[in-house]
Amino acid sequence: MTLITDSASVADYAEPATQWPFTDYPPLTDQELGGFFDHLVNVSRGDLVSALPGLSEPGLYTLAAALGRGSRGEALTEGLTDALVAELRWRNCRAMGTDPAGPVRRGRLLQMVRAFTELKALGASSLQRQKLAGRCHFCQSESLQVFLPSVRWRCFGCERGGGLLEFAEELLTVRA
Repeated sequence: MTLITDSASVADYAEPATQWPFTDYPPLTDQELGGFFDHLVNVSRGDLVSALPGLSEPGLYTLAAALGRGSRGEALTEGLTDALVAELRWRNCRAMGTDPAGPVRRGRLLQMVRAFTELKALGASSLQRQKLAGRCHFCQSESLQVFLPSVRWRCFGCERGGGLLEFAEELLTVRA
């Protein structure tokens, strides 16, 4: 007689639950973010605001992550933050009907959050693996959680939360 349990092997602890598939984009590194920003400055000849409509949605989120690092010159980014938030909001409203909680959005959220913190599954059961936890980039508390089924994040320390768009907005408004 075989006993069925809701447990996972040790190697499976860090993996998200398989019933919530996502496109696993690697975390963005400082080098990739810096290279992307420098390339965008060269292509746009320093006028980053006019280059925003030509960027893809992943490009906009990558730019938000690069600006969230705070390592770029203020002269180049003046006025860019507001324009970038406006473009992200417009694109988010336009794409909401397509697949707001789908695997691509889930992957992009994980990519953005993992660029700023390491995430680990909360436990071994399938329900616990649907939640990932890490250090909040904004308040430095260990209370950030990413909820895979709903493609949302929340920090229980600073009470910030939302989806992919809200994470990008927080990166652009809060310099940690």
